[in-house]
Amino acid sequence: MHVSRAAWAPSALQALIVAAGLLPARARAAPAEPRAIELRWEAPDGCPPADEVRSEIDRLLGTSAQRQAIAVEIAVARRGGARLRLDLRVRAPVPGERAIHGDDCAAMARAAALIVAMSIDPDAAARNAAAQPAQPAQPQASGGDGAAAPPPAQGRAPRIPPPAASRPPPTASRPPPPDERGVEGALWVSAQVEQALVPAIGVGVAAGGGIRVGWLRADGAAGVVPSSAGRIAGLTAGADFRLWFLEVDACARALGRPLGVYVCALGRQHWLLARGREVDEAFTRTAPIFAAGLGTLLEWRVAAPLKVEGALHALVPLQRPRFVVENLEGTVYRPPAAGLSARLGLALAF
Repeated sequence: MHVSRAAWAPSALQALIVAAGLLPARARAAPAEPRAIELRWEAPDGCPPADEVRSEIDRLLGTSAQRQAIAVEIAVARRGGARLRLDLRVRAPVPGERAIHGDDCAAMARAAALIVAMSIDPDAAARNAAAQPAQPAQPQASGGDGAAAPPPAQGRAPRIPPPAASRPPPTASRPPPPDERGVEGALWVSAQVEQALVPAIGVGVAAGGGIRVGWLRADGAAGVVPSSAGRIAGLTAGADFRLWFLEVDACARALGRPLGVYVCALGRQHWLLARGREVDEAFTRTAPIFAAGLGTLLEWRVAAPLKVEGALHALVPLQRPRFVVENLEGTVYRPPAAGLSARLGLALAF
């Protein structure tokens, strides 16, 4: 059971300690000469030091004359996550054991100090404990024989003043930001600027989606550059061109924050359509062109789940068909050996 915010009244405190086997069956009849408390304290980082626990025991005993010698071993250990277990063992004068479970080491230390103080002088410990302000809920406690602790009584709980700089500040467990999650998907749309596979720089649109796993990202996209024109040098005859493409990218993240930077390799299948312009005989021709490339992708998270993305790729076409007009000398267009392609748009992460 969990100990409540209210502190324990003297009668309930005595019952608690007797139930755990840490008080003798009858009260001490005569005061003993004050003697030292032998305390062995082991605890992980973030818990109060041994001197603080010893000081709390002394505070609870106050001016009590019943300072008989007592040997106590207290060990705190983590039991997965933020859960802690405190094992208290009184070696002398009356052997006994106690276990306390919780996630607040300071509260568990206060409970252990109270148990030790009450095993020496229950009346003084209860009186001094009741005089303190109420504390947050105490940890769950159980006796060495497995018996549950009795319910708390009305009163006030003991408090150990926090040390000035002995404990690091607690860290809250928060979900990772979206760009640090293990797997993230995204859909995006962007403006496309193409120079690699059209006669003159053309502007179009592209859309796609991708998935990121850790530092790897893969995307697929489709796009179109609807208009670009070319003509035979020195003549008005030429053609209007339209470019469609399908693209696959594989990227590796080089930088993560505040700007995501990826290095990418890609393959792109194009279909370049040409329609004759100012020619004697109209013609239409479509040529498939595959290109490979390298480039970089930048992403900037504006506000989850929205991102701004931009990419710049250098493309090398593996086919370079020549577009000509029959009965006319000269070439309307032939893809260059290498060119550039860029995009800028918005992505929705999920």
